[in-house]
Amino acid sequence: MGTDPDGGRTRSRRRERDADVAATVARREDEDGDEVLVCEFDRTALSLKREHAGDDCPCRADGPTETALTVHGGTAYLGCANGCTHAIDADDGTEEWSFHAGGRVTAPTVANGTVYAGTNGGTVVALDGETGVPRWEYATTGGVQAAPNAADETVFVAADDGRVTALHEADGSRLRTFSNAARALCALEVDDERLLLASLDGGAYARGRIDGRERWRFEPSIAVRGAPATDGDVAYVGTVDGGRVYAVSAVTGRERWRADLSASVWGSPTVADGLVYAGCDDGVVHALDAETGTERWRTDVGGRIWASPTVVDGIVLAATDAGDVCAIDGESGTVLWWYRATDAVIAPVTVTDATAYVADCGGVVTALSLSR
Repeated sequence: MGTDPDGGRTRSRRRERDADVAATVARREDEDGDEVLVCEFDRTALSLKREHAGDDCPCRADGPTETALTVHGGTAYLGCANGCTHAIDADDGTEEWSFHAGGRVTAPTVANGTVYAGTNGGTVVALDGETGVPRWEYATTGGVQAAPNAADETVFVAADDGRVTALHEADGSRLRTFSNAARALCALEVDDERLLLASLDGGAYARGRIDGRERWRFEPSIAVRGAPATDGDVAYVGTVDGGRVYAVSAVTGRERWRADLSASVWGSPTVADGLVYAGCDDGVVHALDAETGTERWRTDVGGRIWASPTVVDGIVLAATDAGDVCAIDGESGTVLWWYRATDAVIAPVTVTDATAYVADCGGVVTALSLSR
């Protein structure tokens, strides 16, 4: 059953209008002279949370941002490796609230006004999206690396001991649970019918969303970091071992084609406009024909890629651990522009309303305008 956590760990800017602002905003020019809005978490300001949350909340901004940022309803939510989930105004970057859950926190998931996050310490928290006040907390049987996923008033949680749990979104009570064939579950996605899982212990898995029954498993001896990406009746899987992208039946898991990229694919492939895009840890972005797997183009961006490419309006955005964000023409592979972040970027770029949000390992979030 879900339990009510101690609400004292949260400081809400909406509830405390005179609280110290833990983020500063600056307008800077990039190398091309274009103005960008930069939101920077200040270490000193964030340390003041201890005055509000107690000395047991060592919340600092210098923890790396390694997971995807989520933008919803004008607010950007992000999780940091030091255990904090932040909510910042997506327009001006000012902090709205922050919550310290402890341990390493997953990317946040937002549904029906609630923010869900898991920790490697084995908890899932549900926070009010407006204030950051905890609604409930659930203790899992293992650490949580995969971001929780929400659908149909149900929150799905995958733990690194292989157990997957469905929780009632209202109170965190357990609805059902099952064990996956592989442990080290690190990614979870939900489509209309299936739960799609990836495991560094090996394999990609599809299970029924309602009954949890295994529908298929793919290459259980090969490490997979990103959840399968589905497009109609096809699922696309990138592998860490072997450095390949596979197209398989989303119904049976049977292989349709494979493409050897000769370098590890850590993020999920991204499917758009009849192409499959994958970034590799050798710094190359590949575009593959979605029907045949034939390579259309490859572009070297000069730094290792750990996250899925983001595709919007025919432009592929790839981030690297060298701190670069590269915009590539989706049809030709031509580089359109570059942006240099303040630190390594290992999380995918998030795009909403013609704005690209880049969260780097230095704790800086940058908003880039995609409109000219």
